[in-house]
Amino acid sequence: MCRKPAQPFAPAGQLRLGFTLIELLVVIAVIGILASLLLPAMSRARDAAHRVVCVSNVKQLMLGWLLYETDTGWLAPTAGGPWCGDPTNPGWTGGSIAWNDPPSWAYMRTNVDMLMSPGSGKIGPYVGAHGVYRCPADRSGFVKGTQRPPFRVRSYTMNVAIGVRDTTDPEMNVSFYKMTDYRKLAPSDGWVFLEEHPETIDDGRFEVMWPASHGAEVWTGVPATRHGRAGPVGFADGHVEIRKWVEASTTPPPGALTGTWVYFVPGSRDFRWLHDRTRSYGFNGP
Repeated sequence: MCRKPAQPFAPAGQLRLGFTLIELLVVIAVIGILASLLLPAMSRARDAAHRVVCVSNVKQLMLGWLLYETDTGWLAPTAGGPWCGDPTNPGWTGGSIAWNDPPSWAYMRTNVDMLMSPGSGKIGPYVGAHGVYRCPADRSGFVKGTQRPPFRVRSYTMNVAIGVRDTTDPEMNVSFYKMTDYRKLAPSDGWVFLEEHPETIDDGRFEVMWPASHGAEVWTGVPATRHGRAGPVGFADGHVEIRKWVEASTTPPPGALTGTWVYFVPGSRDFRWLHDRTRSYGFNGP
């Protein structure tokens, strides 16, 4: 008995030209599961990369700050005008990038000349690149007309006690005009640069209300917490630490800082940590 040879292909009318609906749904579900697993990992990798660059930025700012002191014998002033004793003498950076500045000052927020141009930012020639002044995770910009210009040029700020000597009581409340002023507060304990909250960053000075008694803590500027509630802090000896900010109040809700320079945080451990590393307060200090 002869057998009919097997057909290598199905008849034309029985050919399957695509996926069934169930197969498509399965594929979509698998892709969704893979995406849900991969996207958080990619986000964490991006955040880690931003953090590494941000720390590197502060290290480069610290290097520029130290090179300026080596060349001149003086610490770069925190800000221009009366804060450095000469209205024509700029500070470590020029200009202001605050949200509530007059409209005529708005150009400073995106003007890299405030950082690098000769006669503006004191340490700019030592830093060498304006990109160092902005954290890659800082996406704060502002609307000008119908166009959105580049992001603000700076994410970092300097300790207000640097580059100016306290003229009221320089022995009791020591600021830092030269490296030799680091006596009661060692260079390894005195902070110079940190990353500031985009709603409070302004002219390059970060003020810590001093001397502040316990229970009366108040921010006039707030550290940034965009790196997992942490941020880089550079110290006068050149080292940089990632500070993990522990208080919920150090990450204020959106709009909490709008229209005010006073933000009360009674008992804040973050404020006390920074306060005690801002300047030395002498025997009369807390």
